[in-house]
Amino acid sequence: MLVGINMKTVKIDVSSDKTRKYYFKPSDSTNIHIEACLLNLTKYGYIICVSSQIGCAQACKFCAANKSKLVRNLSSSEIVQQVQLVIDDNPQLLDAGFEVTYMGSGEPLSNYKSVFDSIDILRTKYLTMRKANISTTCPSISEECFRSINWEKYKDFLHIQYSLHFPNDADRFEYLWPHLLRISDAISYLNRISTVTNDIYKINYIPFDKLNDTDVCIRELSKIMGTAPKAKLKISKMCEVCGSKLSPSKSFDAFASSAKEVIGNVEVFYSDGTDVNAGCGQFYNDSIV
Repeated sequence: MLVGINMKTVKIDVSSDKTRKYYFKPSDSTNIHIEACLLNLTKYGYIICVSSQIGCAQACKFCAANKSKLVRNLSSSEIVQQVQLVIDDNPQLLDAGFEVTYMGSGEPLSNYKSVFDSIDILRTKYLTMRKANISTTCPSISEECFRSINWEKYKDFLHIQYSLHFPNDADRFEYLWPHLLRISDAISYLNRISTVTNDIYKINYIPFDKLNDTDVCIRELSKIMGTAPKAKLKISKMCEVCGSKLSPSKSFDAFASSAKEVIGNVEVFYSDGTDVNAGCGQFYNDSIV
């Protein structure tokens, strides 16, 4: 299924590390824009990061999007067009191959029907698309997604990243969003799904200064990882976000080192494109604030 282009690229910012940040204008608006970016990571190659919503209903306190509001879900066509426009600007991706990551503005599983429709369109249209990655906090509505999607269809193609960030439900409800699945329920679903899709899913964790960067948190994380045999812990450095209610952990390196010793199966990650607001948590849609 081909998708016609009715969105326009209005701006491209280029980072010092060559990350490209895109701003697109949808056909139904003269003011609102949609954000995406193109990363070229040493370990993973080209990754197109797309948005699934204009704005976001969640109010994660470390994320730039918490200053905006949810305007609407994006259609599958609008998601696909983000990829098409990035590839039009970077035709080498057709030969080099690429992944698509649903980690831009919005919570993908709050718009899961359009997200999975777009994955189906993209993997048919682009044979060099290697993988689709979905990053999710596991909102309550994701339970509907987990039960309805034919996961076998995405075996060896879909990768899920669970945005945990706090090792207990109370703090997740306070600092992320109150309408999330409990950690134990989310892990139970992800364990089953990852078995079907043959995926080593990642549990994402950003340490914040004097909040979730303690030895107690590492012990709690270790217990969670003990219930997730198909998962790997990904500890990410918080990107600088103007006006954020939280700040990066000053003991990040020590925390990551201790987590590796205690838990073992740990990856440490630093975002690219932070100088053009293309890093994790930096997508800030000033057109809707």
